[in-house]
Amino acid sequence: MTPPRGGAAVGHLAELPRLEAAAICYLRLWCSGPDGRADLSLAFHDLAPDAAPEREARFADMVRLMLDTARRPLQRRHLGCACISGDESAFGHMIACAAMGEREDAILLASLLVRPDAWLPLAIRAEQVGLDLARMHTPSPRLPRTTHRNSPTRFN
Repeated sequence: MTPPRGGAAVGHLAELPRLEAAAICYLRLWCSGPDGRADLSLAFHDLAPDAAPEREARFADMVRLMLDTARRPLQRRHLGCACISGDESAFGHMIACAAMGEREDAILLASLLVRPDAWLPLAIRAEQVGLDLARMHTPSPRLPRTTHRNSPTRFN
């Protein structure tokens, strides 16, 4: 018996860049129901207290659009699963591409998930969500303990 299209394991969360792994974990939380959404809200507030409500709303809007315009039922793994499905992989990669300004690639990845009329709207939303997640998951640079006159400042 083969898994439903989009549901086959194609990789592991630990192998993904931080942004893609976070996007997939947040999608799983959001889709897991009220308790998962409450946990997602806490994560947004922990990582970006000042901007959490707006970022959370943008993420929810994007996920709703994706689920409402899906070409077929999207396949996700359960919350604790280390594997990622093909659909989750496309979702995470779409977010990362959109955040890097690679809109054509984001649209192509959106085409794997949603109907044609939603490709561009989903990619546009993914761009802002990707930037939000990147800001939340990029560690702040640590300044050196001492700086010497006439020497360039280095980040550790």
